[in-house]
Amino acid sequence: MVSVIIPAYNASKTITQTLESVFAQDYSPIEIIIVNDGSTDATESILANYGTKIKLISTPNKGVSHARNLGLSHARGEYIQFLDSDDLILPGKLTLQVKALQENDADVAYGNWQRFIQENKKILVTETVNQQITGDVEIALFTNFWCPPAVLLYSKRITNRLSWNENLPVIQDARYLLDAALAKGKFVYLPALMAQYRDGQQNSLSKRNDTAFVKDCVMNARDISQIWEADFGNNPLKKKAVIDVLRHGINRLTLLDNHTAQQAIDFLLQIEPNYIPEEKGLLRYISKLIGYKNAEGIARIKRKLLE
Repeated sequence: MVSVIIPAYNASKTITQTLESVFAQDYSPIEIIIVNDGSTDATESILANYGTKIKLISTPNKGVSHARNLGLSHARGEYIQFLDSDDLILPGKLTLQVKALQENDADVAYGNWQRFIQENKKILVTETVNQQITGDVEIALFTNFWCPPAVLLYSKRITNRLSWNENLPVIQDARYLLDAALAKGKFVYLPALMAQYRDGQQNSLSKRNDTAFVKDCVMNARDISQIWEADFGNNPLKKKAVIDVLRHGINRLTLLDNHTAQQAIDFLLQIEPNYIPEEKGLLRYISKLIGYKNAEGIARIKRKLLE
């Protein structure tokens, strides 16, 4: 059995289409668990019309990670499909991925996917993403590989060892996938389209949301650094990956949230006390003269003047 877990918050405009993509699957048996996360629109009344086709759980609004954890606690399937309430899984997806997990004794199946927008009920594909994880799986998932939950299928044996991180409101899906790798789950790739990810409206991210995203990345880097610390000597690429993510956060946060940026600088210097940026430029030169932390202070003034 595949358990499809859908967290839904104010999803009245999209939840029907998402459910239709599940009903269109040729795999059986499937159970559909929807966690209504305190919706204030018509989501709950729409879902009530499905009767026994779905299992509906309603809860006060506690966020998507709590909703997924709650849904998972009710799941009976040997395989777990997390699906956001505005995304779509493509026909045959579950059959292909269950077969791949079984034949490879794997824990996570993934494949290709598309971004789309919808205009006048018509789906317009804006990008097709064909990306396979390469190199060190943990580093790839920590740095440059991402796909939406709709693309993935997990074995219950790996989700039994994981929990959605409720302290990372923005990048919780990336961290969950990384946690599967940290738990030594086996991944299998299928070179076929698995799902469609609904893009938001252009320019919809506010500065506040951008700040939350970067703060999540910094918090995640600090946590992963502690997990990886024992490997830094044998695998310096892990150490470099953490520093690179911290540097990215510092560059973005010095103007958005300088307090968090300073914490990130201090943590970076705990990892590498005599840190000097690798890239050539003024920051590297000044860091050699007065230290990295002081150099970042000067760089912040420059960024503020150019803002």
